[in-house]
Amino acid sequence: MKSGDRVAIVSPSKTLPSVLPRLAETGINNLKEYFDLEPVIFPNTFSDMGYSYLHPESRAQDINDAFGDSSIGAIISTIGGDESVRILKHLDSSIIESNPKLFTGFSDTTTLTSYLFSHDIASIYGGAIMAGFAQMSNFPDDFVKYWETVLLKDSAGLTMQRFPYYSEGYPDWSRSEDFRAINNPVKSYGWNWINGDGMQGKIFAANLETLDLLRGSVYFPSLINFDHIILLLETSENVPTPYQVEVMIRSLGITGVLDRIDGIAFGRFRGYSKEMRADATSRIMRVLRDELGLGEIPFVEGLDFGHTDPYFPVPVGIRARIQGDKITLLESLTR
Repeated sequence: MKSGDRVAIVSPSKTLPSVLPRLAETGINNLKEYFDLEPVIFPNTFSDMGYSYLHPESRAQDINDAFGDSSIGAIISTIGGDESVRILKHLDSSIIESNPKLFTGFSDTTTLTSYLFSHDIASIYGGAIMAGFAQMSNFPDDFVKYWETVLLKDSAGLTMQRFPYYSEGYPDWSRSEDFRAINNPVKSYGWNWINGDGMQGKIFAANLETLDLLRGSVYFPSLINFDHIILLLETSENVPTPYQVEVMIRSLGITGVLDRIDGIAFGRFRGYSKEMRADATSRIMRVLRDELGLGEIPFVEGLDFGHTDPYFPVPVGIRARIQGDKITLLESLTR
């Protein structure tokens, strides 16, 4: 990847750009303004939401075509949703494996990053056009620096430190004319080490609810994929309760995933009070220690990724070290 490269804009989860085109255009224009990239809007990105729901194969076709297009350097999703799992059976693994390239997305797009992870293709967890890139002008300079480094430079050795503030959600997009706006930011709290003080390994990042949706399907990564993994998880704007988080962690444990990893980290719990955070982490630790016999596994929560802003570009499939309030990438994503 380099400045001037063509990047595909796709909507694998929900074709919300058809409802809020100016919001999508703001994010697309920011790719040009901040990174000097040339966005290429694929045919179904702005298609009618009713049509795209009835025809998931149309969204998959955009992804197949973007991977197969040798002029495209990366593929960037517009936003998440709730049923991108339906496009997986329409993906052409032979095209994707023969033409590996960078893919970015988060939330429901965990379905795609997990699919690529299973096929040994790196991706970035984060970076949606409408939620993040559109609001870039309201984030610290480090947000742009981190993304520029991971997308366009040799990211080996990059250290990403927690941002000084965070924000949850955005103004009502159906009423606001300022699509660059974020809700009132508040001072960031430090990362909370529940167990241990550091971890190192290959990163796999996911939205917990979406990963739980994949569990038991042919699209859930094989257990061997989780050997020596740092598992980064985050929760969505649906705000699952601490009890629901506990149940999903227990279910991951039953699959055998947690026996293989070298550390577990949570992004900032969206919509949680201090008391809810304490409840959730206590429940998680109880499952790890008392139910799974993993009382020594490193565990930290509060990282800057997921459904709060600004967020890190979290590479999936490369090695990193998490220590204190920092993530240091030990390999380059693109070189």
